[in-house]
Amino acid sequence: MNDTAPPARADRLTLLAPLLLVLSVSMPPLGGGLAKDVSQGHDILALAFLRNAISAAIMLAIVRPSFRNLTGAQWRAAAALGASLAAMNACFYLALARLPLGVAVAIEFLGPLAVAMVGARRVVDYLWPLLALAGVLLLTPLAGAERLDPLGLFFAIVTAVGWAAYILMSRHAGREIPGMTGLALALLFATLFTTPVGLPVSGPYLASFELLGMVVVVAMLSTLLPYALEFVALRRVSTALFGIMMAMEPALSAIVGLFLLNEVLSLSAVAAIALICLAALGSNLTRRDA
Repeated sequence: MNDTAPPARADRLTLLAPLLLVLSVSMPPLGGGLAKDVSQGHDILALAFLRNAISAAIMLAIVRPSFRNLTGAQWRAAAALGASLAAMNACFYLALARLPLGVAVAIEFLGPLAVAMVGARRVVDYLWPLLALAGVLLLTPLAGAERLDPLGLFFAIVTAVGWAAYILMSRHAGREIPGMTGLALALLFATLFTTPVGLPVSGPYLASFELLGMVVVVAMLSTLLPYALEFVALRRVSTALFGIMMAMEPALSAIVGLFLLNEVLSLSAVAAIALICLAALGSNLTRRDA
């Protein structure tokens, strides 16, 4: 099958690519804000499980992978990717239940920044993670931030570790498994890994058509739509531009938290988020392959 778009359509997509990129970066903060709002009074791990399950069901229906043709190495790669995805999503939601949205998203950015340090040889490559670390320290009791939940900070840091593992496992799975099959299988494994902690407490979501519909929206905003938009946009914009846009996500999350959840941040928290955004931005601008 020839997947080359007609010239006129390709031109339109090229013009729309920056807008698609903005949408793809804006959706996860909205998904996170909506998840925090929907989970009020309910177990947030159930939401993490249902998000994985719905995303997996839709991706498997779209990709329709042939399970018979998968090798043992491919299954192991998908399982490892799914484990990192499950840990990242579950810990992010646990952090979200205890921290402002902008703070939780900012801390998880330590993950990709740490990955960017692997193999670094220039002084500037170490500057950005250290700048982000300074931002995170502003959020700890060491800087007088007593209002932030220590357990929430712990879960946010574990989320960062999970995101770093997800990036590394994605590279491995991308080499082992062609196309979007790897992501579809990873979401399936993420569902299986979160079933023991999420399924037993998911009754209130499953019993309410309204709540279940909101969970579907969370899954679409947090996983499926951003991935689909990135898939189209990244063919027509540079990875450097994508990285620059991604660097704005903590700030966007803080804005969503303010307007959707009425989360007013302290000046130190705003400064911390600004430092982490600057670190992510600088890391992308000074990257050798930017």
